[in-house]
Formats: sequence, C-alpha cells, structure tokens
Amino acid sequence: MNATFSPTITRSTQANLPESASVSHVMPIGLDVGNGAVKLYSSMGQTLMESYVHYLPERATHANLGYVEYLSGERTDLAGKQWIGGLNAYFQSPSGVYRVTDSNDGKTELCLQLLLSALTSLPYHKDWTLNLCASVHDGKVFGKAIRAALEGVHHVRLLGKESTVTVTIGKILEEGSGVAYALRNEFDFTNALLFDLGNGTSIVSAFNGLQMTYRDYAPDAGVEKLIDAIATSDSVRQHLKRPSDRHLIRAGLEKGDFSYGTQHSDWNFKQAYIEALPRWFEQGLKPFVKAASTRVPAATSIIAVGGGSLLPGMAGLLARKGITVPTDARWLNAKGLYQIALRLSGEV
Repeated sequence: MNATFSPTITRSTQANLPESASVSHVMPIGLDVGNGAVKLYSSMGQTLMESYVHYLPERATHANLGYVEYLSGERTDLAGKQWIGGLNAYFQSPSGVYRVTDSNDGKTELCLQLLLSALTSLPYHKDWTLNLCASVHDGKVFGKAIRAALEGVHHVRLLGKESTVTVTIGKILEEGSGVAYALRNEFDFTNALLFDLGNGTSIVSAFNGLQMTYRDYAPDAGVEKLIDAIATSDSVRQHLKRPSDRHLIRAGLEKGDFSYGTQHSDWNFKQAYIEALPRWFEQGLKPFVKAASTRVPAATSIIAVGGGSLLPGMAGLLARKGITVPTDARWLNAKGLYQIALRLSGEV
C-alpha cells in the first residue's frame, strides 16, 4: 500500500495539455481495477483512486474530482445516471458507497464507472480513443463480462464537460500477467512464482518466461480480512465504543502510522494491528503459500506484489519465506498492462 494517502494520486509524466486538446489518436491504457483501489497507467500519468462509487439522485451543483454523468452510449443501463468515484464518493456518503469488494461481481458492475471517474484526474479532452488492457482475477469467469462492461462508445460529462470516450479492448488478462511483463528484465522468470496480495483476493501464479503455468487464488485471504479483524478488535472497540470505520483503518495502514481519521490524534490502532497481523498471516496467507510449496524449491524468483505486500512489517515476514517485494509493488500490474497496450497499439 502506498505511504501517501490522498483522494487521487496522480503521477504526471508529461506537461498538462491544453483543455481544448483532443486525443484523436489511440491512447494505450493499462487498467487494474482492484478490490481496494483502481490503478490507471497511461502516457499522461498514473492515477490511483479508491474503488468506491456513490450514485447521486440528481446532477451535482459542484463537480468534485471523480464526478461523471453518463449521457448515452453502449451502457444503456447507466444512461441518465451520475456518480462520484474514488475518495470523494466516501466523503459524500461514508455508509452509502458501493465498493468493488462488496460483491463477487463488483469488478464487472463498477469497472466502467471507475475508469471514467479516473479520467477526471487527467487533462480534459473532448474525444478519447482508448486501447485498453485490463486484468481480472478469474478470466474464464469474468473476462467476457469485463470486456462487455467497458467496450464501446460512451457519451459523458467529466467534471461537467462533455466528452466522448471510445473504448476498445486490447486484452483482458489474468491478474499477474502485467506484473510478469513489467518485471521480465529485472527478475529471472525462467520458473518464477508470483504472489499478488490484494485487498479482496490473494493470487499465486507461476511463470515459465511470460507463459503462465499455474494459477490459484483465495477470495478470503485478502487485506480486507485483516481490516475487518482490526475494526472489530477489543482494543479498537474499547476506544471507539463501537467497531471502526473500515475505510479509516485502510487509510491508516496506507499511511503507515496507524492513525484513525482526523479526530483521534491522541490514539492509533497499532496494537490492534500487531495482534491481528500474525493471525491473518497464519490463517489466510500461510495455507495459501503452503499450497504452492511444491513449486518453491525450483523457483528462479519468488515475488510478492499488491497492496498487502506493502503493509507495515510485511516485507520482513515475506523475506523470511524467501519472498521479495519489488519497488512499486502496487503499480506493477497496471504498468505491465500499459506496456502490453503499447505493444498492441504498435507504439513499441
């Protein structure tokens, strides 16, 4: 998880274009819709925002970051709807947000809304033509649905300004494929083992070069289970007199200081974390890692990525298992997807 927490994190890789500029050429995009956060990777920058959506009953009087109005297009189910994506969705309604992690179909149901909300963090364009590579934790089950949810022409207002967003799908890949592509020159992928410790799901994949040879995932071993354990722990309930807000626990973990919101400066949940982490590791991750143990002795690299790999103290726990956490572990899947989109667009 990133050490810096903000409504949307954008790493600009080029000077902002004029607002009147139009993306007439195909724009490659790497899109990683996670249970905890959306990562969008492009030549215009990198955007990370929380996987939250809040639908508004009517047009907003002020367009905050993440605000989208769907006018018409392929997604007729969204016509006439307006929503806010990301942290501003939580600020609008802490208990009324839709989260990707709330449903097994959350990525399918919310992927387009989150993509469009993420575009509001980039310089405005009247016309967008996106060649998009995305990933999902079970391509056989969700791949076609994700493609159908994203692909097509969408007439929208982004922060109150009309745009036409045309989405074509280059590839829908299994999560982890982007990581392998991004790290192919930094680690030995002759027979590599990759653990993706996400918010909702933990995934293990094996690679022979860039060919995925093995894959398994545990839908109940993600960071959300750790957050739940902290939120309902004795020490947290004793201080707050109730279970805590899950979002604020996640924010404190991402900051790395275990702080809880803005109104409890004299208290943090570090003790609850210290108590919950080993239990979460033993009950959730250890059996999952053990299931891949027959592949460990011959592995040329063993790597962990995803927000869970960046939890405070996690790198040490993983290192004792011989597992390396590479730099920018949370961004690597989106980065690799972007690089694949570039290749498919003929730009490399």
